[in-house]
Amino acid sequence: MLDKSNANLPPRAILTIFNITKGGKLVYALISLYMFFVSITLPIIHYYKSKSLKNKYFQNPICSIHYFYKVLNTPSLLNELREIAIKEFSVENVLFWENYEILRNMSMEYLLEYRSFSQQETSQTLRSFDFEAIYKQQRMNYYPISPTDDITNSEYSSSLPIPQEIISYYTSFYHMFIDFNGPAVVGLQEKTIKNIINEFCTYPTIGVYDQAAHEVVEMMYHSLYPILLRQNQKHIMNTVK
Repeated sequence: MLDKSNANLPPRAILTIFNITKGGKLVYALISLYMFFVSITLPIIHYYKSKSLKNKYFQNPICSIHYFYKVLNTPSLLNELREIAIKEFSVENVLFWENYEILRNMSMEYLLEYRSFSQQETSQTLRSFDFEAIYKQQRMNYYPISPTDDITNSEYSSSLPIPQEIISYYTSFYHMFIDFNGPAVVGLQEKTIKNIINEFCTYPTIGVYDQAAHEVVEMMYHSLYPILLRQNQKHIMNTVK
């Protein structure tokens, strides 16, 4: 039978720990320091580490949004971006960009044809020109174009009114990507959508979707482009001119 006086005595190990920690005060101090490190110091370390990586990322020219526009204007890289967008369930953004560029191309084609008809001084109108064939060709063989010697930047202005001959393509674009019930609606700011609607009701211009395109490019730049860079950075550098 155990002696009751001995049973009530704490084990030697507990007494030793108690003496070393000065009655548990040292343990409390260590726990407090650990909690301070985890809750304050560690997040600060992660913040500066992330900031350093972010600065390094944006200082690299290939990581700039200006370079990303070059990627968007390179058909082979745009195809790769589309494949990524499909996996990320955001393919509507890439489709928006492709069709936005098609509209711009058609506007430039219109300006070229309009100038050609004006110089010929004929009574023939542009309504006889087959814009539908140009649209189908653009859809099948997408290629971006920009103002050149044929169409100067001063001639191609986003403030020009949408020609009646091609306005149907602009309205189809709206119902596809802007309308809330559209099959491939993109996430735009409410203010941008209102501006588009107001412009169509007053004085629609060929730049009616420019702000929307800027927002979509920003979304792709932050969500899809980092993935493309991780997968094919060297390939991108060798492809973009």
